[in-house]
Amino acid sequence: MARSRQRKKSRGGFKYILLLAFILLMMVILANNVLVKYMLYDEAKDPGNTDVIAVNIPSGASTERIANILHDNGIIDDVKAFKLKSRFNKLDGTFQAGDYHFSPSMTTSEIMKALQSGHYETARFTIPEGYNIRQTAAKLQELGFISDVQEFYDACEDEYDYEFFGWLDGSQKDPTGTLSAKANRLEGFLFPDTYEVFVGATPHQIIDKMLGQFEKKWQEVGGFDTDSGLSIQELVTIASLIEKEAKVDSERPLVSSVIYNRLDIDMKLQFCSSVIYSLGQWKSRLLYSDLEVDSPYNTYKYSDLPPGPIASPGKASLDAALNPANTDYLYFVLKGNGTGEHNFAKDYSSFANYKQDYLNTQAD
Repeated sequence: MARSRQRKKSRGGFKYILLLAFILLMMVILANNVLVKYMLYDEAKDPGNTDVIAVNIPSGASTERIANILHDNGIIDDVKAFKLKSRFNKLDGTFQAGDYHFSPSMTTSEIMKALQSGHYETARFTIPEGYNIRQTAAKLQELGFISDVQEFYDACEDEYDYEFFGWLDGSQKDPTGTLSAKANRLEGFLFPDTYEVFVGATPHQIIDKMLGQFEKKWQEVGGFDTDSGLSIQELVTIASLIEKEAKVDSERPLVSSVIYNRLDIDMKLQFCSSVIYSLGQWKSRLLYSDLEVDSPYNTYKYSDLPPGPIASPGKASLDAALNPANTDYLYFVLKGNGTGEHNFAKDYSSFANYKQDYLNTQAD
């Protein structure tokens, strides 16, 4: 009997040891998983937000203080993860004080690398209003932000996370054949502005920033709330025509009214800017033969709007496309005074007179 009780007690102790060993093993595995999790943690707070934010890291700041500064400035969203990643990777004490430029789109590793180097350089570029994709790519290459325009064209084919992006049908072909239809769907949506980006930013990151600025400006002019019955593609196409035809902001709503008035009566737009886009090259003076180019972008040859935008419009042109002036104008002719202003006309007779006045100033 005593031996039996001893054997039972021995078996009970063995089971307890096994249970304890199992619990310890689970704790080791869990601790190891936590360790690996934070060593490999590399999340960006907002991959789609490429805004550049100036941040100062003071001298003597601990990792915890640095993490809180980054969190307070909207750069990271998990202070604990930042601290543990730094500790597990033995980076505590390696971060340097200084003035930095960070973005919520940066990963934790990128931020830590910048903090170790003591700086993260940024650079600015400006894309003028009225540039198309090809001109934008050429400008970025000229300024040294991209090494090859084809890389930029390829990045135009990528997917981007914006509300309007899914509404771009990608059916409009580049008349020059330089871009694929998928890349050309971004025509008109690379918002012209001055941008600050990190040195070494990829074409995808640059495009993402420009699309983000378009969405912001489109929201500001009420583009998402319009009940015009037109698609975003059609509205931005109208805005791009306004951008290329009007040089004075006060005239943009007037040019917009001419577009809508002509469309209402099924009258060809006959805009030289659309012909130039279809030719793929700038010409200061169009020939009659140019007006016969067989392209859906040739508004002398085909009625209705071109199949897509011909340039990137600025905010004033986007606003004018959504809010045309209430006029009966069907024509406009450039004045010959060098101001970029136009004379607007309701009928062909007045248009012909204005045109002759312009030709007279050019002959003088």
